[in-house]
Amino acid sequence: MKKLFFLLPVLIVVFGFITQKYLDDNLKKLLAQFNVSEGDAKSTVLYNIAGPSYYIPNVKILKSLALNDRAEMVELIGSRIKEYVNTQEFINNYNEFRETRKPSEPEKPKYSDELKEEQKTNLNNTIKEMEANMKNLQADQKQMFEEVINQLKQQLKDIDDPEKSLYTPQTDDIIKQSYEQQLEYYAADLKIWNEEYPVNNPKPLIKKWLDGFLSKSKDIDFNAQLKTVNKRQVFVNPEYEKKDSQWKLYFRAGKEPVEAARKFASNWISELK
Repeated sequence: MKKLFFLLPVLIVVFGFITQKYLDDNLKKLLAQFNVSEGDAKSTVLYNIAGPSYYIPNVKILKSLALNDRAEMVELIGSRIKEYVNTQEFINNYNEFRETRKPSEPEKPKYSDELKEEQKTNLNNTIKEMEANMKNLQADQKQMFEEVINQLKQQLKDIDDPEKSLYTPQTDDIIKQSYEQQLEYYAADLKIWNEEYPVNNPKPLIKKWLDGFLSKSKDIDFNAQLKTVNKRQVFVNPEYEKKDSQWKLYFRAGKEPVEAARKFASNWISELK
């Protein structure tokens, strides 16, 4: 099913949040009109809000509805959406999504003693492997292997030499400082995460989504003129032609559903405060 980016949080949410409990006959007909199955609708739970994304499967069908039906459709869907986002099902899905946005805690670092032992093990394994392989080589090849093996054995000795080793108390200080800085960044990110995605509370995310819609749909000129160029419709005003696809789809959707959606979004935001 081809999906086009579009406005109407109200329309969008029905495809993202609707469940069998709230699918009355009118909503079932509406989903059928837009060629959206209940499975497809439920599979996009939180996708639109978290994106944020604003789309509708078939904007041409929206334009084909009677003017009054468009506004009524917004009210119908909106009332169901507000019920659904308060259900435990939606809250559970939100909490699962919330965890996917949680910052990753920095791994505890390895200090000199551990790093030194790891390098010793790696060098010893490499030396043993090369010595075993060298037995089956020609004399000239053996000489090359012996040179490399001697170099590795020297590196092995240098690890415990305070004058040559990289594993020093100073190195540990640098590692510790770096880890402490990572922990500070993590704590700051965790604070932001808890503010943007509070547990059991999707309201901030929904509000951000609705605010985005109101911002993007505030300057649509529904009286803009079109002309045909190379068998496609373009705006007479070249500035409008430069607008993004979302702005153009708001225009194509029509004034009535856009204004109804904006009103609904504004009212919903006031309730989320």
